[in-house]
Amino acid sequence: MLKLKYALPFIFFTAWAQAQPLPQGSFALVNGQALSDALLDLNIQANIARGQTDSPQLRQVLQSELIGREVLAQESKKLNLDQTPNAQAALSQMQQNFLTGLLLENFARKNPVTEAQIKADYEIFKKEMTNAKEYKLSIITVASQKRAQEMIDELQKKRNKNSFSTLAKAESIDPSKNNGGELDWLLRQQIQPAVGNVVANLSKGSLSAVPIQTQAGWIVVQLDDVRTFSIPTMKDIEPQLRDAAAKKALAAYVQDLRAKAKVTQ
Repeated sequence: MLKLKYALPFIFFTAWAQAQPLPQGSFALVNGQALSDALLDLNIQANIARGQTDSPQLRQVLQSELIGREVLAQESKKLNLDQTPNAQAALSQMQQNFLTGLLLENFARKNPVTEAQIKADYEIFKKEMTNAKEYKLSIITVASQKRAQEMIDELQKKRNKNSFSTLAKAESIDPSKNNGGELDWLLRQQIQPAVGNVVANLSKGSLSAVPIQTQAGWIVVQLDDVRTFSIPTMKDIEPQLRDAAAKKALAAYVQDLRAKAKVTQ
């Protein structure tokens, strides 16, 4: 009888503890630590961004995952695993990255690109690109300077486009080999400087006299065609103009902060 007499209050206390109300704005308590609704919402939005649909089932799964992570995180702290020098450095790095992201997002939100900026940048673009040239190139890239020169000598003798394409498909290590070495139309600034300097002095249909050394290998280049660049309308390139203006403003903001910072090394 004594066992029954003392068991009842214990059962009652356990039930009361499990049923105790959650703090406002929380979806669970884990060893007394509240997990906020904001944390749950953050994970719900992340899943929605990946194509999931908000539903009771999704919320239940996420709640279970977050509770499980909190249990593990608490055990990690209990074992002082977060106190090692490496762990502290990693935590500091994560915090730094997180705060940096918040700052840059805040700047972008408070400093949107204006229509006036886009128009001004477009006018500069038009002025710079007036009479600009586009180049249609074919290239062969190989690892050996000797082999590249042999190809040039061979192509100079044959002087036909099919020969260039055949060599490119057979030996080039550039992805363009699948298209016989042909590249899309390119502006001068889109071409590697070492190659662009040569191309600017080639006549239509001619080859580079010697191989051009690049990080990718030794390049044999042929100028297939040249045309005057057709300037797109502002509407056509507005997304690129807006993105470039936003990046420029952000870079200036970061540079200004760094210039003002007191750094001792």
